[in-house]
Amino acid sequence: MKLVFFVSLLLLVTSCGEPGEVINTIKQQKRIDIELAESDLFETTRIFAFLDNEVKFIEEANKLYLNGVDAFKNKKNLDSADYYLRQSILKEPSGKAYYELGNVFMDQKKYSEALSAYDLAENLDFQPVSKILYNKSCLYSLQKNVEMSGQYLEYALQAGYNNLDHIDKDEDLAELRKSRLFKPAIEKGVRGMSNAKNLFWLQFKKLFPKYPFPHTIESQLDEKVMAEKQYISYDFEKYISEMRDEKYSREVSKGFYHYAQMYETDKYVAVVYVVKEEFMGDAAPLLYRMATFTHEGKLIDKKRIGGKEYLSDDLWSTTFNKDKTIDVSILKPTYEKDPEDEGYYENKIVSTKEVGQLKYKVDGNGMIIKVSGEDQNLADTSN
Repeated sequence: MKLVFFVSLLLLVTSCGEPGEVINTIKQQKRIDIELAESDLFETTRIFAFLDNEVKFIEEANKLYLNGVDAFKNKKNLDSADYYLRQSILKEPSGKAYYELGNVFMDQKKYSEALSAYDLAENLDFQPVSKILYNKSCLYSLQKNVEMSGQYLEYALQAGYNNLDHIDKDEDLAELRKSRLFKPAIEKGVRGMSNAKNLFWLQFKKLFPKYPFPHTIESQLDEKVMAEKQYISYDFEKYISEMRDEKYSREVSKGFYHYAQMYETDKYVAVVYVVKEEFMGDAAPLLYRMATFTHEGKLIDKKRIGGKEYLSDDLWSTTFNKDKTIDVSILKPTYEKDPEDEGYYENKIVSTKEVGQLKYKVDGNGMIIKVSGEDQNLADTSN
């Protein structure tokens, strides 16, 4: 629901002992296009859309945040801390509020919610990120997932976490310390502290936001949503090989955009990015690709996973599931004008009809495997 806020400025015109004249003037009109509810707390897309509102409530959010931190750190009242931090986020989401809410969830032993809160803190650029990575290591250790705990401890050290004494004593890391993975994680992490290559990979990985499951990607994003997607810098071409071809072509015609980090295990990280023909502007088709990498940034596999590459293609509408399966509906569009006569450019799609289905799964080694479906007429492009 859209609300229009009218800000009235009350001017008091005073003279000796006389009551002031009250003058009502409409100073400005600002719109709130998106509102947040409790159910939106971890809805990444809606959080980012809310942050685009004209009206800001930063001051109110900061007061609630400070009340939450006071309740958590000084009064040791987890319920009050939970309440105030949630309210701060609903007023104006921030990385610091999500980070502290994650810490509250950890103390409440709500580990799934804590992970979601830390993910959003990272998405909203909480600094230092090494604290988030370290806390994720603790979280996985408490869940007895020592593989992921070791991986995140390594990440934390590479990102600058340097309190080695605390690592040796932290009760939350007890399960990891008992495992054979603890010592290698420390050694690799410490080596990576001064390894620019490792830090570069962490920087690239961090730029992909995370979404709750199931998550469906839209085959075409409107101009406003697309404008909010973060452009992948050509500095990261080592991770996306097709960027090299564009960089060294006569004209750079394709744009590459961060979309999401969909899956992560102790063996791989799976990200999705968008490819767009920039010279076509808003009418350009959007092609979604999934790429899987080792935790050192080495490419494992890559597949087209959604959208369309050419204007004349059918659409792939794709849903990512928590069990690492991926459902694709192949949709044949009907256009406002006959494309045989008018072409496809700026020819509005008025309806779609499902003409096929595909199912993929990311296996334990990070390979993107087709489970079922046929797509003979649609190129499964990887480059």
